[in-house]
Amino acid sequence: MSKRIERLRGLMRREKLDGFVVVNLPNIRYLCGYTGSNGLMLVTRHDCWFYTDFRYQEQIRTEVKDCRKRVLGRDLASHPPPEWGKSFRHLGVEENHVTLGRFRQFRRQFPKAKLVPTRDLVLALRRTKEPAEVTQIADAQRVTDRVFGNMLKLVEPGVRERDLALEIESKFRQHGEVAFDSIVASGPNAAKPHAGFSDRKLKQGDAVTFDIGCRIHGYCSDMTRTVFVGKAPPVLRKVYEIVHEAQRRALAVIKPGVATRKVDAAARDYITAQGYGKCFGHGLGHGVGIEVHEMPGLAATSKDTLAVGDVVTVEPGIYLPGIGGVRIEDMVHVTKTGHANLTRTPKRLIEL
Repeated sequence: MSKRIERLRGLMRREKLDGFVVVNLPNIRYLCGYTGSNGLMLVTRHDCWFYTDFRYQEQIRTEVKDCRKRVLGRDLASHPPPEWGKSFRHLGVEENHVTLGRFRQFRRQFPKAKLVPTRDLVLALRRTKEPAEVTQIADAQRVTDRVFGNMLKLVEPGVRERDLALEIESKFRQHGEVAFDSIVASGPNAAKPHAGFSDRKLKQGDAVTFDIGCRIHGYCSDMTRTVFVGKAPPVLRKVYEIVHEAQRRALAVIKPGVATRKVDAAARDYITAQGYGKCFGHGLGHGVGIEVHEMPGLAATSKDTLAVGDVVTVEPGIYLPGIGGVRIEDMVHVTKTGHANLTRTPKRLIEL
């Protein structure tokens, strides 16, 4: 943890900050190990404090590392501790995570400091995964692969999307947590990229898209597969083959130094050439870690470049309103020589 805080101090020096307030809980977890629901950190160039309330005073004894610890009231900024009276000149705050009310509160508590809104300072550190983090992500993906394989036995006409989603999430909770709300979308619902799940019952010929992930030891997995109830309709069989090939082309170019927009283009250009460009309206992928959506982004507008230590998804899709859709998603780790695919679930067309 101390190395992560030191890396943050390096970014603070670059931004000319002599203090930085961290309120985003995933960022706090990354920096000091805290997993509770109320916490705040103050990092200076030579010190670090962590604050929480009475409910977590026992929890922080074992969880929080490399910080001085203080227990305050539930509103952590209401009664500032003595160190907040220091003469900070430039104090960074997380602009994407601080409400206007909290910003005004900080302005009162740090009257001599210029508050400097910063974006993604800690998230930039979280982007490069340490070997232990990659192992934890891979562990989460192994659970996801296993749960998905077992769940396929339940896919048949008459089963509700909701029942399949609850079965998946129940199994995830036996090992850890659910990383995000599961998507189980069948028939016309599969044409909605973020459909969630409903009471719709599966029908013969449906495409069923599963977008699922768990969190093990604090790190997420993310996988999408589309299967068919019985024989796949010809139009969706064709779409499946296109999406599968688009993903293969994108995976083939993943290595350090490649612009993420070029990875997106490898899949998008192929889908467009096959006549389905307007049916693929989202980015190709995103980083994964403590949260299921992290840096970098893989999209046509992205300015990121792949680097060793990135863990990203590759998830092209085609969505046909009123008919259904297909999405295939893997998670890959960018290595010195290229990449390693962390997803083991087969991608062949499955008809159940």
